[in-house]
Amino acid sequence: MKEKFQQLIKMLQLFDVRFMDSHESVLCLPDNLALGKEIAIESGQAFAKEDPVVKEDSIFFRVKYVFKFLCAKKAYFKTEYVVMISFKSKDVQKASELLKDEELKKFFVEKQLNRTLWTILRGTLMDAFNRHSLPPVQLPWII
Repeated sequence: MKEKFQQLIKMLQLFDVRFMDSHESVLCLPDNLALGKEIAIESGQAFAKEDPVVKEDSIFFRVKYVFKFLCAKKAYFKTEYVVMISFKSKDVQKASELLKDEELKKFFVEKQLNRTLWTILRGTLMDAFNRHSLPPVQLPWII
């Protein structure tokens, strides 16, 4: 699988990362939020079943990320983002064939897509906290 992954990576060039949908909600303002209480983060993600989508010389993945921030086990801030990530390829058919291998696709999504998007999501969330006048919370490292 390592050879196939390297072959796939060499074929794909990151072209665009675009937020297709974005929702942020302040659910409540906990009294003890500013007292340095430990904040818990719940997160989830989902991919469109038909992904990747192949069009002309491009391959698209659409990912939905949901983050919920809790203080004293009570949710106070929630975000939902749908992100489309686009890749160009000189051999889109070959790349598409490689991505039909579910094991390779899963590996690509976990090791490449998530790591690429996580940094962007981290910055987006920091901006969201700022826009809503909330103390910032950093996303943890991906392990």
